[in-house]
Amino acid sequence: MSKTEKKFDAVAMMRSIRDSVSAQIEGMTLEEELAWLASQELTDPFLKGLRDRAVQQADAAADPSGRR
Repeated sequence: MSKTEKKFDAVAMMRSIRDSVSAQIEGMTLEEELAWLASQELTDPFLKGLRDRAVQQADAAADPSGRR
């Protein structure tokens, strides 16, 4: 088998992005992380959906009675 050289390394890119985000949110409280996440401009509809679900979960955790 011959090896082809990669032009794009998705794993390296994912790790780089993860490290960058981790450095930005390190030491933040949950509320600060949520505010940071909400301030990020997203163009991907899937990521927007994830962000919206994270906010809903945080809201539900903050109000265990289920009232909003």
